[in-house]
Amino acid sequence: MLRKLVLLLGGIVLAFTLALPAAASPTKKPSPAQQACLDALKQQNTTFHDQQQAAHKAFHAQQKAQNTAFREQQKTARQAFNAQQKAARETLKAANPTEAQTNALHEQQKTARKAFKAQEKAAAKAFHAQQKAAAKAFHAQQKAAREAAHAQQKAAKAACKAL
Repeated sequence: MLRKLVLLLGGIVLAFTLALPAAASPTKKPSPAQQACLDALKQQNTTFHDQQQAAHKAFHAQQKAQNTAFREQQKTARQAFNAQQKAARETLKAANPTEAQTNALHEQQKTARKAFKAQEKAAAKAFHAQQKAAAKAFHAQQKAAREAAHAQQKAAKAACKAL
């Protein structure tokens, strides 16, 4: 039994020893024209991916700048609104108002504050929806370009192999 097992293992080792050099034989090297074509394809692919990365960085930098500008615009509008409200209070205070006038101003300002905050919230929501839609469109465009480039690369590689 042991002898059969050793004989079987010896046969397997012999089969692998004979098959290994055949499997490890070097593949056919491409011709100089094929190699030049493949090198050009590799460079073209690298350039495409570099362009995609640069466009991605530029898009996100643009969105960040737009976001910063929007926030600054919101801040400026808020400061102007608060200054206007303060000026109205100071003007009323200087005129020695009655209690009814003071209460009316407070109610008017409270209503104006609510409307201003609702406007700010709506503007922020619209801005962020626009940013999200732009990002979605950009990424879809990038994906389509990437798929087209890869299909073109595959066809060109097949053409290079046919040389």
